[in-house]
Amino acid sequence: MNGLLISLLCCAGLSIGLFVWSVQRTLFLAVKRYKATYTHEAQHRLRDLFLFVDVSLLWTVACSLAGLIGTVAWLWGLQPFLALTLAVLCLFIPKLLLRFAQRQRHRQFERQLPDALFALASTMRAGASFSTALQALTQHALPPLSQEFMLVNDRIRLGVSPQDAIEELVSRFPSEALKMLAATVRVAIRTGGPMAVMLEQTGKTLLANQQIEVRLSSLMAQGWMQAWVMGAMPPGLMLVLASMDDAFAPALLTTPAGYGVLSLILCLELLGLWWLRTISHSVKQC
Repeated sequence: MNGLLISLLCCAGLSIGLFVWSVQRTLFLAVKRYKATYTHEAQHRLRDLFLFVDVSLLWTVACSLAGLIGTVAWLWGLQPFLALTLAVLCLFIPKLLLRFAQRQRHRQFERQLPDALFALASTMRAGASFSTALQALTQHALPPLSQEFMLVNDRIRLGVSPQDAIEELVSRFPSEALKMLAATVRVAIRTGGPMAVMLEQTGKTLLANQQIEVRLSSLMAQGWMQAWVMGAMPPGLMLVLASMDDAFAPALLTTPAGYGVLSLILCLELLGLWWLRTISHSVKQC
């Protein structure tokens, strides 16, 4: 009997050991794959931002930051599970910061593009070629436009046609403004039209589009502010009524009719936010 019990305990211990080893192995492989994906994506984003740093150092910094914040949260009195969850969420902070920096870089580039097209058109009207005008632009413009157009100029100097070089920029830096520029250069080269005039007209179009987008953004911000104010009115009125009548809060929070009113208010609030979000997205697409 003792031998059978010992055999069962050995089998149970072996099973538990194999289970722990398999879980540990699975977690190790998952972390390894996530690290590879994390560093690969970060390398591409950093290269697009013209930041040449060691991506392994970025992973080390992210893990150190996650461990530090998780430890501080646990010592502060947070539950271990919540502290661990917070530490895991901190691993995504560098990736979110890189995405934010990339969006800001795109916006800055698009804001610089109309003036850059006006400068190219002026230089080409003075007798310079497209490559010469582009080289002069990269010497006087500010980043990120100077950095991106410097790559275009280098590709042209290596023998790539201007339209192909700008198409490569569009594939690396997707933007409606750049697509319009690529179409302008392509049409001007194929038809032999005055590129300076076409670039200037494209710049005027982009500038007008930017002015329209700024106006739309201001109107949408006003609409969102009105939506938040209107959405905050029902909770505010409930707080006022609860302070004026002591029977209001128990009737709202403890009775089926109160639950129904709260559910209706929540559904209408969510419906209004969804409706406004749909309208804003449709306006941006237009």
